Amino acid sequence: MDVDGVLTDGKLYHCFDGRDRFIELKGVDTQDGIALAWAVKAGIETGIISGRRSRGIGARAKILSMKHIVQGTVEKIPAFERILKKTGLTADQTAFIGDDLTDAPVMLRAGWAVAPANARPEVKRIADTVTKARGGSGAVREALESLLRAQSHWNPILKRYGL
Repeated sequence: MDVDGVLTDGKLYHCFDGRDRFIELKGVDTQDGIALAWAVKAGIETGIISGRRSRGIGARAKILSMKHIVQGTVEKIPAFERILKKTGLTADQTAFIGDDLTDAPVMLRAGWAVAPANARPEVKRIADTVTKARGGSGAVREALESLLRAQSHWNPILKRYGL
């Protein structure tokens, strides 16, 4: 998945700490996080391909056991190709969640292209699914719940919580 506008709401907060060091803050949705944890537990490999670099997002990706963490690349196809080669998967066996034009090339190749509600109109047009939720506000959760249901993982998750 992309990060800004998908895993986050796309807003960047810039400030300085007490030593006058620049700090960039981003917010993530905890419900997206638990859905990513469930996906990993179900054997689904997760990851990010982001145009920006963020130590915080890199740390969050590791906390969530993401296998594929690529940051600082606006041209995402080479990273996607490396992931395919590393995993032995075909593009049809992947999903990608993106919100902006830089995500479109990967979305056009992925087997399931998802756009959050806040995606650019051009990106929504090429998506197989557009979530009701916005990026950073449950879009990843919504997409992963659909995937977990489709792969028969959802009922065991519900059962684990007594539902």
